[in-house]
Amino acid sequence: MVQAGVVHGDVHIVSGPARPISLPRQLPLAVTGFVDRTAHLQQLDTLARESATGVSVAVLAGPPGVGKTALAVHWAHGARHLFPDGDLYTSVHGHAPGPRAEASQALDAILRALGVPPERIPLDLDGRSALYRSEVDGKRLLVVIDDVLNPAQVRPLLPASPGCMVVVTSRSTLPGLIAREGARRLALDVLPVVDSVALLRNTVGTRVDSEPRAAHELAEHCARLPLALRVAAERLLDRPDAALSDLVNELAAEESRLDALAEEDELTDLRAVMTASYQALDDDTARFFRRLGLHPGPEFSPGAAAALTGTPRAEARRLLERLVRANLVERPRADRYRLHDLMRLYAVERVRAEEEPGAAGEAVGRVARWYTHAAARAQLVEHPNFPAVPGDGQPEELPGFGSVGEALAWFETERTNLLAVVRAALDHGRHDTAWRLPASVYGLFELHRHWHEWRDLHAVGLQAAGSAGSSFGLARNHLGMGDAQWLLGDLDAAVRHYGSALEANREAGDPWVEGFALRQLGVVAWQRGERDGTAAEHVERAIAVFREAGERRGEAMGLLSLADFGTDLGRFDEALSHGRAAIEAFEAIGADWSVAWARCTLGRSLTGSGRAAEAVAEYQAAVRVFEERDDRDSRAVALLGLGDARAELGDAAAAREVWNAALEYLRDHGDPRAREVEERLDRLTSDG
Repeated sequence: MVQAGVVHGDVHIVSGPARPISLPRQLPLAVTGFVDRTAHLQQLDTLARESATGVSVAVLAGPPGVGKTALAVHWAHGARHLFPDGDLYTSVHGHAPGPRAEASQALDAILRALGVPPERIPLDLDGRSALYRSEVDGKRLLVVIDDVLNPAQVRPLLPASPGCMVVVTSRSTLPGLIAREGARRLALDVLPVVDSVALLRNTVGTRVDSEPRAAHELAEHCARLPLALRVAAERLLDRPDAALSDLVNELAAEESRLDALAEEDELTDLRAVMTASYQALDDDTARFFRRLGLHPGPEFSPGAAAALTGTPRAEARRLLERLVRANLVERPRADRYRLHDLMRLYAVERVRAEEEPGAAGEAVGRVARWYTHAAARAQLVEHPNFPAVPGDGQPEELPGFGSVGEALAWFETERTNLLAVVRAALDHGRHDTAWRLPASVYGLFELHRHWHEWRDLHAVGLQAAGSAGSSFGLARNHLGMGDAQWLLGDLDAAVRHYGSALEANREAGDPWVEGFALRQLGVVAWQRGERDGTAAEHVERAIAVFREAGERRGEAMGLLSLADFGTDLGRFDEALSHGRAAIEAFEAIGADWSVAWARCTLGRSLTGSGRAAEAVAEYQAAVRVFEERDDRDSRAVALLGLGDARAELGDAAAAREVWNAALEYLRDHGDPRAREVEERLDRLTSDG
């Protein structure tokens, strides 16, 4: 029937009867047992309020299984009252099994949900997007767009008028949507342990409370990922008589953990979820990602990632950022990256499935060499005269250190990785690589009192050197192990390792090992109270070895030991002569930190000889050096001596001040020397 209505040319088409108003309510069922995410819920509430005057777009970004969809749907159900014109939900299947939905398909479904007759829906994307914006104009609508791969799937679905809010979930950070559309990114991480246990409790019940330790272990085995935790909870519900510890034992073996968390449903099978993200990567990025799983320690730098994957550092940095945007790799802080545990296991699976059998060992060997040479470089900044370990080929693109502080900061950051990488090199049969790192980093572990870790590192180094048949490696690692045991107070073990170092060194012929093993045997003998000349004889032999080799640092260390012996025996002129000779030798090689220690030794001799005023100057100079290097342990030792000198001069107030400063540090670190300081302070009080 031709009547007045919409005009097309000169033909009048009658509009049909007004279509009924459609109020879409499309949100899927909210998950049960939802826990916490309080901060994210509050951020979403804020964005909802802001949507009254403009379109708010929130991007919930995070790795697979972290609970992005659960959060979006949970919040949306609670916020329905803010959007009286309805809620729309669409998944564009960016990573889900099956074909990916394009924006045009999503708009077709949305327009139908809004009550638009099929014949009115344009065929092209632009037409559908324009009609969609017209339909939602002036309405208060909530739109949830789930599982987005890229911004192109979202932009056509964004309303143009105030009153609407869009919540997007994605494994990618969608930087383009943030930059162009002003979306707000809400990054999701794994749950804290307490919330992980709460999630298990909400699903399983009070069984969780009866095994608190097992519940915590189960949470960690699931990498605190909500999806993995829910799968584990379902396992427990299926086995009502089983203990939590039974499932913990099943998940303990890393190589089968993903199998234990497998499900028939592809949407909840953790491996399938990760595979969808992995398959979206190009070949170069996929290769880079899977090799990252081989990194032995918890975090890594771009340089370590480059060495591990065989990639130039600039390219490694670019690929790392791409994986961060895809939420397959985390960046906890600047220039530090990590994979959560289950993602790491998946990456290693892909290495085994897709690379040659020796690829993992080669990658671990590369990164172990990188850490070894980087640590040796840091060691040389701190101890410039430390003798280098004969090389196995220096990697390219090692870190540079502009100061001692930078070198020590690098060591503190990488300390955990050093032990992990040595163990991994040993496990992969890279024995010749595995013994070199412990042999290259003496002073770094000693300086900040990481003595237990130092001992553990040399234990691996000794095993590797033995397997490699390296007498040099055995000699260096026995010497280091002896020093670690000496500092830990196990003098018998120290003597055994010093003796083993000398025995291995008969073939290796390293004057550094011979000299320091002899010197340390003398020091231990003196500590044991041996005053028959044996201790001094060991040290004098060490000094002769060092002098013949032209090793000034070792010579100076031996002289310091003789200075200590002389002070203990009251032979102060002899002690002062040895102490000053040690300072001269250290100064000749620019060893400032060692000069400071020598000043402490000289200060003790000066105080004992009645020249406390001179001792004060020596101790003060030492304190300044230790403070510049943030060496708080050495500073405390220097302050003890400074207090002794002040007390000898009768300046009780100054002595008390420096002793209290030393005591604060020693107490904080559980150092037994704190008792010595307390006794000094007590005597000072009683004398006063």
